[in-house]
Amino acid sequence: MGVVMLAIAGAVAAFAHPDATVRPPATTSAGSGAACAAGAAGDHSVEIDAGRTPVLLHVPPGRPSGRRPVILVLPGAGMTGRDMARYTGYSALADTKGFLVAYPTASGSRPFWNVSTRRPGAPDDVDYLRHVITALTGSAACGDPVRVGVTGVSNGGGMSALLACRAADLLAAAAPVAGGYSTLPDCRPQRPLPILEIHGLRDEVVPYGGRAPSYAGAVGAYIDGWRARDGCARKAVAAKPQARVLELRWSCAAGRMVFHDRVIDAEHGWPGEDSLRPFSSTLRTWQFLSAFRDELRSH
Repeated sequence: MGVVMLAIAGAVAAFAHPDATVRPPATTSAGSGAACAAGAAGDHSVEIDAGRTPVLLHVPPGRPSGRRPVILVLPGAGMTGRDMARYTGYSALADTKGFLVAYPTASGSRPFWNVSTRRPGAPDDVDYLRHVITALTGSAACGDPVRVGVTGVSNGGGMSALLACRAADLLAAAAPVAGGYSTLPDCRPQRPLPILEIHGLRDEVVPYGGRAPSYAGAVGAYIDGWRARDGCARKAVAAKPQARVLELRWSCAAGRMVFHDRVIDAEHGWPGEDSLRPFSSTLRTWQFLSAFRDELRSH
């Protein structure tokens, strides 16, 4: 989406959750099985593909009764997975709720997810992230394949939107935040998927209404696309879960939902934490993603 993440990179310290301390990885494992072993709580460096930066995997404390839900949290342009962990505070929430959180890093010296078909020779990041999900939920791992969600911010939000289109068979739900949607290819998912989109109304990097003259990437058009794919009701139910936040939600076929949180005062980035309390994109995306299961894999 061609976004320079100066707003986010410069705001990491300002927005970081007070409990978002990211410790050095406790171990470096060749796969997620070792990272999920008993007593392996903490941060782990999991190599998925040779030549790619290892995925930072956070394992919560305690012995689970079964497989754990998995949330992929995708950083924006120029950010590493470790930056994203600090920025969102997702690991602290994972410790409280008992799920795995994985922070992959895009390729390149200045990491950037390939969210467009207009970049010949760029890495196939959909294929890579499919490998990440498979590694975390395979027979030797402890991630639950029926409870996998993805979220991300800015360029990572665009990538989570693309993954919802190209890897819906591996996901239970997706929740892009401040995503750039103007360069995404046509979305033809293998199946409908629950979607939450969070966007600041004052975003000037990926504007809420898209960029003139075509207004490509407008949030409204993005939401309308998923409403059609999910077979949603025409009329939204509006609510105000927090001050200065308007939430629109559509009930859809087969129990699916499309939600949109319009954060009135937010600029580009991950709304919430220290900047816009009490609203938290970290808590909000988790609440949404954890509400759904991959029903096809559940049987």
